[in-house]
Order: sequence, then C-alpha cells, then structure tokens
Amino acid sequence: MKNRSIALLILGGFALALASPPAPTRAADPGTVVVSQGVDIDTLSPIRTTITPTFNVLGNMYDYLVNFTNDGKPVPNLALSWKRVSNTVVEYKLRPNVKFWNGDPFTSADVKFTVEKIKDPNYKSVQGTYVSEIERVETPDPLTVRFIVKRASVLLPFQRQRPYIVDSKFWQEHGDAYMETHAMGTGPFILKAWKKDEQVEMDANPNYFGGAPKVQHLIYRPIPDAAARVAALKTGETDLITNVPPQYAISIEGSRTTRMASARSNRQLFIAFNTLKPGPQQNKLFREACNYAVDVPAIVKNVMGGRGYELQSPIPYGFFGFDPKFKGYHYDVAKAKELLAKAGYPDGKGLDVVLNTPAGRYNRDKEVAEAVAGYLNAAGIKTTVRPWEWTNYSNMINRREEQPLYLLGWGGLPQFDPDPIFTPLFSSEGGIATWWTPEVDKQLADARYEFDASKRRGMYQKIANEVDDAAPWIFLFQFEDLYGASRRLVWTPRADEAIYGIEMSLKQ
Repeated sequence: MKNRSIALLILGGFALALASPPAPTRAADPGTVVVSQGVDIDTLSPIRTTITPTFNVLGNMYDYLVNFTNDGKPVPNLALSWKRVSNTVVEYKLRPNVKFWNGDPFTSADVKFTVEKIKDPNYKSVQGTYVSEIERVETPDPLTVRFIVKRASVLLPFQRQRPYIVDSKFWQEHGDAYMETHAMGTGPFILKAWKKDEQVEMDANPNYFGGAPKVQHLIYRPIPDAAARVAALKTGETDLITNVPPQYAISIEGSRTTRMASARSNRQLFIAFNTLKPGPQQNKLFREACNYAVDVPAIVKNVMGGRGYELQSPIPYGFFGFDPKFKGYHYDVAKAKELLAKAGYPDGKGLDVVLNTPAGRYNRDKEVAEAVAGYLNAAGIKTTVRPWEWTNYSNMINRREEQPLYLLGWGGLPQFDPDPIFTPLFSSEGGIATWWTPEVDKQLADARYEFDASKRRGMYQKIANEVDDAAPWIFLFQFEDLYGASRRLVWTPRADEAIYGIEMSLKQ
C-alpha cells in the first residue's frame, strides 16, 4: 500500500413540552439508566423511519412479530409460531393476552393495519421494502394472521425486514400527525416524555408480556459531540455512550467507574454515488477511479484506530453469501489517474465535487469523509466535504437529493441476509437506491425466491461481482462498534447495534 505521505496528512406517548430534568443522581435514582447516542430520534412513529438510532429508542416501546438472537436465529416475540400454509400463504399464530399500554388488546387487526399503513402511498413511509412482497393480509381470527405473498421466499414476511406493530385503534382515533410525536406500544417501556434534541424519557412497563424490566427508568439523551459524550460518561451523567472515538478507549477502560464494550458490527460504511443526478458520478470510469484513489486500510488504521474491517464487496463478513476470497478495489493512484484520463478528466481537469457527510451519526463520520476527500484530492479529484446535521441529512437521503457523493452506513440487520442490503440500496424497488440496473433487479428477485441454499449463495455472489464492477460506492469498511459504559451497568452489545433496556440491569 502506497499510503505513507498521504496517511500522515490525513491523520490528525405522551408529552413533548415537559422541562428537561437534571442529570440523574445515582444515589437518589438508582433505577435509572441514561443512554447517549450522537443524534436524537427523528420521529416517534415506528413505521415511518429506517434510522437505527431512532429504532434503538422505539425498540423499547414497540415489539416485532419475530425477534432474532445475536447470531441471526429467529425467535418468537409477538408471534409464537409461523408456518407456510402454501407457496404463497404464510400463517403466524400470535401471542395471547398481550395489551398495549392503554389496555387495548393486541390482535391480528393491528398487524393488518401496520402493513396497510406502510403500503399506503399517502402515508409516505420509507419502509416500503419491508412489506413489498405482501399482496394482502387476512385475519381469520384475532390471534391468527395470514400473509398472502406474491411469491414464496426463503425469508418469511416480517423476517426479511421487520416493522414494529402499532395499535390500530389508537392510531385511527388520533391520526398520522399525532403519532409522529406520541407513542402507544406493547413494549417493555412506556413513553413518559420526548423533548426534541434533549431527551426521550421512559418508565418500565410492569405488565410487559416478557416480564417487567430490571431497569425502572430509561432515558435516551442525545449528545452530538463525541468528546462531550465521553465527559458525560466519566462524570456519571450517562451510563452508556455509542460511537466512542478510538483515542478515548484507554482512558475509559482504565477508569474505576467506566469500561469499554465492543462488537463487530454488521454495519458497513461507504461513499455512494448518486447516479440519478447528472455529473461525473454517472461515468463508471470516474467511479472506479475514486475507488482506486482511496487507501481504505490506512483510513481504518489512522482515522479509526484500527477498529474497523476493510470492505471488499457489498456482502459483509458474517452474512449469507459472504466470500472471503472476493477481491475488490485496492489503493493504486496510478490506476486512478489512468481511469480519470479515460473518463475524460486528465489529471482531474474539470472536476470539482462535493462529498456530503453527516456529523455525529456514525463513529468519526466527518473525519472519515475528510480522509476520503484527502485521497481524492491527491489523485486530482478536487473534493470539498460538506457536513450536515443528521435529521436534515437523512431526509435528503430519503428523497435521493444528496449528490454527487454522500457518506452512508447500512446495518442493523439481525438476520444476516444480503437481501435487506441489496434491495434497498441496489434495486429500483429500494426507497433510497441511487444506482440500479434492470439486470440486477431481475437477479435480486430471482435470488430472493431461490430455496436451494447453494444456488442462492452463488446468485448473490454473482450479484456482488456485478455491483462491485459497476462501482456504485467507494467501498470503505465494517465498523467495530465501540461503546463506553458505566461499570454499574450490566449490558452486552449486539452485532445489529440494537440497544434494549430489557437486556440491562444495574449492579447493586
């Protein structure tokens, strides 16, 4: 890797208006856990968004039909069992005696409403791919739901991608707009208040069907600045922080009151090209040149402190279809310049591009974008980094407006299957895809519905090769998720990044 000089340059539901309470005092409030992510939630509607930090909050208020273990095995949640009735009919038996916080019984009508609301074009949910294979929902009785699908798939409905289930009666009584700022779930924690950009406060649900949580009060308090998150952890103002910059790991682990926790994430970070908009990003040779221009191992080492795993293809490590022998792009400035000349930009002449990035959503996201821009500039591609606040950024992503280049992470996928990666990001069906072809669309559909595991693996590996050849991304790395935690908190991180209060307890 020819990274010496460049690497050195780069290194270096209920109320909204409640006043925010002071940081909890441990002795006075021993049952409270405070979690600090880098960004606030974007909505309280669990069927509007696809943002992981929002799901990390809403996952404490709402439930799935099916949950997954940390190694990708489906387990019952609101559904107790499931089976194929025929090639196009899948039946779920629901858990009896489950109630929403207000006492409304959970029934098959709530599942049907959830699917139909997501499918409603007037609601404009970005979760369309979650239920796209479902033609209709039947409810033979209150505890039975049948999904009529277009075609039999290996991944059953609500296991391929999983919407949270909402209270149909409460939603219809209050309306769509109300549910953006209020909640009514079956989950282990009950919403007490959300004050935007300050905190979401929840109390334990003593009647939760899975057993009452061991934590009595759960607060999510966003702290955008990483150094401020670390300081809040060290002073005891928060118990768990996400996206710890690697340089703070030693001081956190060395403290008597704090510790580090980590997990190899299934989230991959990449720079996407918006090929739907005119510009050099529509030229495959330019996209390839960008990949050869960036020294990913050096960025992992120098920006991430070695806490990441170079990404060679869009099927990450641990997922079905992952090929350890797959060889993608590598750092080669001469090759990058050669491709730029072939693309019509000798020595980068005429190129002046913007690399958009969130600031604070992912660990060292802005710093990674700046490192990438440094390499692109060194190869002759004049590049300016434009940071964005996360809510505005995610809204632009959902409208496919970010251009020509934008940094994004994709993960939180507990089933470890490539379909929830490829369909949203590389197909015309995908809600945020900015590159696709009719050929890849067809191949993705065929792979989704192939039951022979060996054939299906080969199909996805072929798709991965075609995507890699088209270079719709600058392929970067998988994260090692780094958390800082109070030593009083008993909690283990998950590969899908979910943070559930029901999995926490406090040392006495």
